[in-house]
Amino acid sequence: MIEIEQLRYVRLGTRDLPAAIDFAQRILGLQLIEKTAEQASFRSDFRDHTLVYFKGDPAEQSVAFEVRTADALERAAALLQENGYSVARGDAQAAERRKVKAFVSFKDKSGNSIELVLRPQTSGWRYFPSRDAGITGLEAIALRSKSNGADEKLWTKLFNGRVSDWVGDASYIRFDDAHHRLALHPSSRAGVLAIEYAVEGVTQLMQSQYFLQAAQIKIVHGPGRRPTSEQMFLTFAGPDDVLFSYVAEGKKIANEATHRPRQYPRQPLSFCSWGSETDIPEFTAGERA
Repeated sequence: MIEIEQLRYVRLGTRDLPAAIDFAQRILGLQLIEKTAEQASFRSDFRDHTLVYFKGDPAEQSVAFEVRTADALERAAALLQENGYSVARGDAQAAERRKVKAFVSFKDKSGNSIELVLRPQTSGWRYFPSRDAGITGLEAIALRSKSNGADEKLWTKLFNGRVSDWVGDASYIRFDDAHHRLALHPSSRAGVLAIEYAVEGVTQLMQSQYFLQAAQIKIVHGPGRRPTSEQMFLTFAGPDDVLFSYVAEGKKIANEATHRPRQYPRQPLSFCSWGSETDIPEFTAGERA
C-alpha cells in the first residue's frame, strides 16, 4: 500500500498568467513567493508553496501528494505500474521547478494527473498573506471523476485513503484525521473541480463573502455548511474554470475503529444543510455532470 503523508500543492496551466497571479494575490489572498516569465508560485502555510500557475493549456493540471522516503517512492511507482498505471519519472529540472527532491507522476482512470513527491521544501519564514483572508493552509482538493468508481478504488486500495462519506457516488477520502483531503465527484470530464483553503473561523469566511461580492467575484455556492464534514464553506469562481473554497470548522475522525462511512443521496441538501443553492453540475441532482 502507498502511504500518503500529506497534500502538498496544485499546479494549474493558464493562458493568462498575469490575470491568474492577480487573482491568487488580490482575491484569494495567497503570498507570492516566486515569479518568472513561465510560472508563479504561492504560499498559504508552512509549505514552500501550495499553488502554482504556469503558462500552458488550462487542461494541464496536476495535484501533488507527499511520500516519506525514496524507498516509498520507488515502491509506489512499482505498485502503480503493476496495476496498469503508466508512471513517468520527473527529471532534475522538473523537480527543481517543483522544489522537491524527486517525483513521479501518473494519471488516474479519469485522466487526472497526480504527482507523488519526495522531500518537498518547507519554509522557515512565517507565512505573510497578500490580504488578511485568514487563510491557515491548503485543506483539500476536489477532482472531477468519470471512472465509475475506479478512481475511488485507486485511492482506497493502492493508497492508504479511507472513505469518510459518500454523496451519491461522490466520495470524500481522508489520509489523516481530517474528514477528507480529497473529494471525487462524478463528472463527464476530468480536471480539478475545486481547491479548498482553511480559514481561521466563521468571521473570516463571512468577511470574505463581502469582499468577494465587492470585487464582483462570482460566488457559486454558500455560505453554507456541509452535512458530511460539518465544515462551513464559501465557494467562488477562479480562473480557467477552477473553483476555490474557503472552509472553516469541520469534524475530525480520530477513531478509525468506530467510524463508518455514511451514504447521502445526491441532492442539494446533501452538499449544504443550510440550503444554499448552486448550479455546479457536479453538485446538482440528476444525470452525471
